[in-house]
Amino acid sequence: MASAFTHAAAALALGTAFRNPGPPARFWLLGAAFAVAPDLDAIGYWMGVPYDSEFGHRGVSHSLFFAALLASVGLLAFRGETAPRGRTWLFLFLATASHGVLDALTTGGGGVAFFAPFDHERYRFPWRPIVVSPMSIRRFFTERGARVLASELLWIWIPATAFAVTAVTLRRRSKG
Repeated sequence: MASAFTHAAAALALGTAFRNPGPPARFWLLGAAFAVAPDLDAIGYWMGVPYDSEFGHRGVSHSLFFAALLASVGLLAFRGETAPRGRTWLFLFLATASHGVLDALTTGGGGVAFFAPFDHERYRFPWRPIVVSPMSIRRFFTERGARVLASELLWIWIPATAFAVTAVTLRRRSKG
């Protein structure tokens, strides 16, 4: 998996394609939270859920179905807002779905169940340049954690920043 910080950063970068940076805060907070949410399945480790179970790590919570469901629930936070609901839903969906995509690009793990609960197959991309992050917070602050951050900086943070700058620049140019 990529680190929680990086999942959130990728979602925030995606958000710039849907809205200018700024209020409402719930747009940005939900996007970041939804990008990290699929890893709540890690609780299963302590409850004895096998990794390769549909409810194991990188199972149904990393699927496109889960991303669509969570985005739909997330729309409740935007009731009465004038912003187009379809764009907000798409952002929340992509923020959540980006989690599985980034995990499938890491060097570790048994793949991502993108199509669960309809297909239980786990998928990995053939090219996996991102060093997998440890599940333990304590192990994250080690030499291995430094390698993970360096890898994420190169493969996610720099491209995400370039994407965000481009999106914001294009939005500003189209308005004026």
